[in-house]
Formats: sequence, C-alpha cells, structure tokens
Amino acid sequence: MIPSNESTTEIFAIWEYDSYEKYKEIETIVRGDSEHRSRINKWYEENGGREYVYKQCILEVKNEQIFSTLIKNEFTNHEVQFWLKN
Repeated sequence: MIPSNESTTEIFAIWEYDSYEKYKEIETIVRGDSEHRSRINKWYEENGGREYVYKQCILEVKNEQIFSTLIKNEFTNHEVQFWLKN
C-alpha cells in the first residue's frame, strides 16, 4: 500500500498462477463457492452495500495479465532476465 494523496491509498496486489487456464479454474471454483459468496455479500452489506463501496471507496480496479521478462536457459534451466534494445 502506498499513499496516493492525503485521502487515498493505493493497494497493489499480484497473484501468480501456473497458467491462465489454472487461473480460470481456480476463479470458477471460488466464484462457485456459496459460503464464500455469502461472506463477500455480508461484508458489502456491513459496509454500505456494493454500489456504495465501488462509488465511494474504490477509484479503480484492474484485472490484467502480466508476463514475465524471465526466460529459462535451456542448458542450465535457470531463469535469466533479458531486455530488448531498440
């Protein structure tokens, strides 16, 4: 978390999955869990409702796939970072 200005704080989180397919599989399981959905809905209700939270508390939400700049060295199987030059 980092302060964005006097009244807001930016929260940045990254989750790593083995593959995009694994991410979709896990996301489907989590969203299909009725107990989980109940806890989430209860939290929103306790904090003014989903619409209130999104309008008053959340400035921006991003769900983006990022790609590693590391590659495996085929001889050593170690990860090596590389940069592209123009």
